[in-house]
This record gives sequence, C-alpha cells and structure tokens, in this order.
Amino acid sequence: MKKVFTSVLLGSAVLVSVPFLTSQADTPPAVTEPAQSAPKVITVGSSSVGSAVVLGGTVMPDKMVNMSAQMPGDVNFIGGYEGDAFKKGDALVALDTAALRAKREQAVSQLGSAEAGYRNAMVQYKRELYSPNSQSNAMLGGAPSMFTVFSDPAREMMGQGDPDYERHSNLYGQGVQIETARNAVDQARAGLRELDESLENAVSYAPFDGVIVKKMVEKGDIVQPGMPLVSFANLNKLIIRVEVPTNLLKVVKAGGQIQARLDANSAPIDVTVDRIFPMAAIGGHTTTVKFKLPAGTEAHSGMYAEILIPDPRKTGTELPAVPETAILWRGSLPAVFQMTEDGSTKLRLIRIGERSADGQVSVISGIKVGDKILAKPAANVRSGS
Repeated sequence: MKKVFTSVLLGSAVLVSVPFLTSQADTPPAVTEPAQSAPKVITVGSSSVGSAVVLGGTVMPDKMVNMSAQMPGDVNFIGGYEGDAFKKGDALVALDTAALRAKREQAVSQLGSAEAGYRNAMVQYKRELYSPNSQSNAMLGGAPSMFTVFSDPAREMMGQGDPDYERHSNLYGQGVQIETARNAVDQARAGLRELDESLENAVSYAPFDGVIVKKMVEKGDIVQPGMPLVSFANLNKLIIRVEVPTNLLKVVKAGGQIQARLDANSAPIDVTVDRIFPMAAIGGHTTTVKFKLPAGTEAHSGMYAEILIPDPRKTGTELPAVPETAILWRGSLPAVFQMTEDGSTKLRLIRIGERSADGQVSVISGIKVGDKILAKPAANVRSGS
C-alpha cells in the first residue's frame, strides 16, 4: 500500500492534505499495443524489359498411368516403393487369390460334369436314331419292337396313335437334350474364362519400363474396384504441360523451339513443341501444349516451369512492370493485389513477361501503368480486405 496526498487551494485558505490509501492492484499498468505497419502500396510503372509472355506449367512424364484395383481383395504383394524401377511386364501389386482359385477348381468340376452330360445326350440320341426304344404294345401284349412293323399300322388304323410322329418326337427330344447339354458346357467354359480373367486382373503389371512415382496402398490393405494402387511413369522423357492462350497459338508450331525456365532464377533453355492438343478448353480460351525437355536436363516430375512465348503484338512497346515481390501465384497463374478507390484490395490475375536484372517483371495483361498495387502482400491478405 502507498499513501497519496492531495491538496486543495481555495483563495488564501489552504486545506490540509488528506491521505488516500490505494493499491497497485487497483491500477493495472497500461498495455501498449504494437503498431501494425500498413502494407506498402506502389504505383505500376512501365518498362521495356521484353515482350515474351511467361506461362506457368508443370514438369511431368510423357507416359504416366494410374493403376486401380479391378476386383475386391486383400493386397498381399507390392513390388517396391517410390523410385524403384521395373521392366515391362513386372508385377507391381498383387491381391490375394486364394478364394478365386477355389472357385476355379469348382468351375473345372462343373465343366467336367457338363461335358459328361453332353456326351450322354449324344449317346441317347444315337440310340434313339439307330435302335428305337421298345414301345409297349397293348395289341401284342408288350411284344418287342421287332413286331411293331405289324402293330404300328394296326394302331394307326384303330386311331391309337401316329407311330411316325412319335418317332419324330423322340428324336426331337433327344436333340433338345443335346442342345441343353452343349449350352451347359459353354456356360461352364465361360465361367472358367471369367475366373481366369479375374485371376489375371488380381495382379497389376508394368505396362512399360518405368518407376513407381506414388504408392497409395500397403500390404494388407483391403481394396475395392476402382481404388488407386500406384502411379507408374517413364521418367526418361519429361515434358512441360502448359495451357497456352488461343491468341498465341500462331507462334507455337509443332517441332518448333521455345525458351523455358525450370525455376524463377534459372537460365532459359530451349524446349521443343512436342504436341498441341486439337481442342481448346471450353470457356477457358486456352489450349494444352506439351513441350519436350532436352535429354539429360536435370528436372523432376511435378516441379514448376515457365514457358516464354514471344508476343508479336507487344514488340517495341512499353509494358507495365512490377517487382517480383508483388506477384503471388494461384496454382500456375500469377496475380497481384490491386488497391481500389475505396481502399480495399482486389485480386487481379495477370500474364507476365520477362524479368529484368533488377527484379522487375513486365506485365502483358491484367493491369496497366498507374494502377496501385501491394508491393509485398502478406499471406493473410484476401480480396476485398
């Protein structure tokens, strides 16, 4: 506790100081809030650093397949891990086939029974054809069929039956049994082929020479049809996949040379236009183009790359320029935060050109000279903030 004295002066009279007892706990110390510095806003200037349009893309293998399970089962074999190499035809993933093999043994037995039934139907048909069964002959007291040459005309005259039609009916019935037995054989063979196909689908084989780039299952996992198993790719031939604006396709020709960068600071390298897709993206006004990297290029699948495509419309003109720190990436699309008149931010997608030695990047489209942008947007900046 400490004493605080106050004095009051009224005219010439002096009042005696009156002590008040106060506690330090009653007056908490003032907390000083750290001052938050406002983001720096710059004005977009102009530069003639270059007229090439820079398009972001991804390095990826020319051949890549995603293998999925074709049947349900337990994973009991995995050929290797990410980065392990395999030859064409090597087993990559295998499922447990004990139940399928048991069903196959059952199908083999069913096929044997069906074939035996077919052979029996053939024998019965031939017996009916060459040695008809003895018919009960009431007129001759059940005499053997050798006497039917006398009894059949008599039965027909007396209206007790038509021996010729009965003969035809018996042969037709035996023929139906043959056809039924043949169908049973075909069904058993089809079931056996289906099981053999399932046994083959239980193992995923390498479709070409390559490596496992991603493994999605482990030994003992239970999979269902359609579930992904591994991603397999040939890394000997790498390409850069880029979405090129339709208005720039006239300068991109199959087999032509274009410059590319594998990262923002690397020197440009020459890549070859490998494939131009025949159809543009609906609503996107872009077409997918694949560029082949030179053999021996140090690159990894999935890394970011840039393609520098000359824009003849911008040659010899001044372009807007912004510092590299102002550019942020939304996937493979560059963007900046523009300041609006009311002081809020607005995300603007841009197309960038070449970089200068002092860190300036030319802008092909998206903003213009004189616009206000954030020089170095923070990670928590959002459009409209």
